[in-house]
This record gives sequence, C-alpha cells and structure tokens, in this order.
Amino acid sequence: MTSLAEIFEQFLKERTYLKGSSPKTITFYRSSFRAYQRFCGSATVPTKADLNAFVTGMREKGMKTVTCNTYIRGVNSFLSWLHENGHISEHLKVKQLKEVWKVMTYLSDVEVKSLIGFKPKGIAQVRVWTIAMLCLDTGIRVEEALTLPTSKVDFDNLLITVRGKGSKERTIPFSVELRKVLFKYLRGHKHQLVFCTRNGYQLMYDNCRRDFKKLLEKLGITLEGSFHVLRRTFARNYVRFSGRLVRIIPYGVWGRVANSLNCPGASLEVAHTARCRCGFSCPSFPSRASYTLRRFSR
Repeated sequence: MTSLAEIFEQFLKERTYLKGSSPKTITFYRSSFRAYQRFCGSATVPTKADLNAFVTGMREKGMKTVTCNTYIRGVNSFLSWLHENGHISEHLKVKQLKEVWKVMTYLSDVEVKSLIGFKPKGIAQVRVWTIAMLCLDTGIRVEEALTLPTSKVDFDNLLITVRGKGSKERTIPFSVELRKVLFKYLRGHKHQLVFCTRNGYQLMYDNCRRDFKKLLEKLGITLEGSFHVLRRTFARNYVRFSGRLVRIIPYGVWGRVANSLNCPGASLEVAHTARCRCGFSCPSFPSRASYTLRRFSR
C-alpha cells in the first residue's frame, strides 16, 4: 500500500511540472506537510479526526494563529489534490482559525528622514542601505530587489522591471533621487544582479535581514518585522501624497482598501498590489510626486 508520504511526493511533482509552482511554494508545501506529520503521522490518508487532531495539536503546542493558518492553507491544497485524484472520496478541508486584526507598523516621517539621510560605510552597509532606498522609493518586495538584474534598470527612462509573485513581471518608475543612489552603487561592480555577493551570486535573504536590522538599530529605530515595513511605508506615503486609489477598483481589491481606510495604522498596504491596464504598477505610475525619496530628501 502506498504511504501518504509517497503520495505527497507525487503531489509535489505535479505541482512543480504541471502547475509551475516555484521552489518557495514547494518548500511551503513541505513545511505544511511536516507540521501535519508531527501530529498525525503519515501512515494513512487523512480523516476528519486526523485533521481535528492536527489543529488541536498545533494550538496545544502554543503556535500562533497566523502560523496555524499558514500550515492549514498548505494542507488544504494537498487535501484538494487528494480528492481530485481519487485518493479520498470526500473533499476534506480544514477551517482556518480566526485571526486578530493587528495594526500594521510603518516608518514615521522622522524615521524616514533619518534613514534617507544616513551615510553608510562599508560594502555590506552600503548594499543594505541601497536596497532599503529602492524598496522605500518604489514599494517593491525585498525578494524582487534581490533578484533584480542590472539589465532591467533603465536609468534614462527611470524604470525598473521586476519579477514578482507568480513569476509575473511589472515595470515600475523610480525617482531621480533613487537614480543617483543606484548609479553610484552600480559603479562598484559589473555583475548581472544589482545586489549580489562579491562573486556575483544572489544574496541570501537572512543575511540581508540581519544587516537591515543592524542598520535600524544604528539609527535607533525599533520595529516589528523587517523589509516589508518599507513597502507599507511606501503605500502610506503614496496615499498621503495624492495617490489615486480609484485606479485599482476594477481589480476587485476596493473592499480591502476600504477596510484599511477605516484602520489608519494598516497604512493601505494593498495600495501597491494591482496592475493597471498600461502594464505599470498602478500606485507608482504616473504620479511621480509621491516618491518617498523625493519628498523626504528636500
């Protein structure tokens, strides 16, 4: 009889070769399945009792609600695949736990000015500061910054093209102030990636996160989380400085934006998530007056 672990490996192969799932998505599925195995084992296909034991076990171990829901999403994908392929007769699904709505953190105006005005020293500090300036000015994710090729930076037209979630590319404009920062930084190497090791290899996120935390500590900034706070700060400042939220209504996210409007601390994190019909990220094009570096460099 085929074990559940062997069936799960087949699920991963189909996700990789038929669905085109990224390596990070596969890692997410593996983590979710390991969490399930921890409480239920992998001898037989899941039952309702197993799934209840899975959720109960996570809560008893003191896992946070958001962590439980992350694992639940991964397990639910596997359960749907099991049903579609005839491994289980009933389409089982684990109900997600209710999460507490937390106010998102972002950088204050004073902290933004402090970060922009900082004079980095040393290769690692210059690199992480430049990454922070890029994320703060354009609102891109740190993973998009770490995989940004030098060939995708258009200094003449003030545009960068990044590859984000789902392997989707989008073109984003940036400010003249950021052009100065990037141009000076790229004079230091001739590698394919904008941000890389001394040998041209892609940087590890954990190392960048460590350097970013050290940079914030040096500036006396205490925050929860890491690079994503720059994305939220960009979205907040976009809205404050004449951003056009109405541009993203056709893409079905207005309800989320409206909820954020009722919670100022959330800072409209969704404001940078949609793409407009012209192919540019809506919040950053064409309202160039909203750029963070331009606003706070004055």
